[in-house]
Amino acid sequence: MTESKLRAFGLATRRVAPDEFTASVFARLDLDRYILAPSALGDVYVAWTASGISAVRRAGDDAGFEDWYRERTRRRVVPAIEEDSIAAAARAKLAGQDVPVRIDLRACSPFEQRVLNKAAEIRPGSARPYGWIAREVGAPDATRAVGNALARNPVPLLIPCHRVIRTNNSVGGYAFGSELKRALLEGEGLDLDAVARVTRRGFRYVARGGWFCLPTCGDVATHIDEPGYTGLHSLEEVHRHGLVPCKACRPIAA
Repeated sequence: MTESKLRAFGLATRRVAPDEFTASVFARLDLDRYILAPSALGDVYVAWTASGISAVRRAGDDAGFEDWYRERTRRRVVPAIEEDSIAAAARAKLAGQDVPVRIDLRACSPFEQRVLNKAAEIRPGSARPYGWIAREVGAPDATRAVGNALARNPVPLLIPCHRVIRTNNSVGGYAFGSELKRALLEGEGLDLDAVARVTRRGFRYVARGGWFCLPTCGDVATHIDEPGYTGLHSLEEVHRHGLVPCKACRPIAA
């Protein structure tokens, strides 16, 4: 049989192992995998287990990332030879596609998991205060703990901790710097200058059509001076106008 025929036969009979088989092999070896992927932060390491994406971190020194991963998760991670459906979904999400991605938060405490899962609900073009997260997870006095949990987010971008800001609507801290956080928010469509103008005027909420929202709920801040939009200073004002809280930003929790 000629070399070309042997090559054709090999291609015709080759079989790709299913994701479940590949994942189970790596699980038995106690190895997780990682790839490099482009993102809004530049190239990032994306690590995953059989359960989902376990880490996203800015690319740099491979050995440094592997050491950080082992310290954080108590598991080894190695460069992936090929991607499976979990990694492919993460790559697509980081490229801006609205696709579901499985996340593995087992290295996080139960409280951190609640905080991160709540942050994952915030849609692009919006932001919420730390206090909003605290109330939503049933710990209204734990704003500082919420901030600490977000700072330990192992999968930034996939869980958008950059969409959580200070109560005064300033950007606040971020693992990769406040300027980059601002750039991410504005790149997603949140007009932070408009939000700042609303905040300086003392408006805590923006009302429209019988509903009231946080100024960081989508683009409401940019319409504050248009007919049909009203700025409100307090919940007392909200109640006097008989307004209903927005179902998306749930402003009572802020």
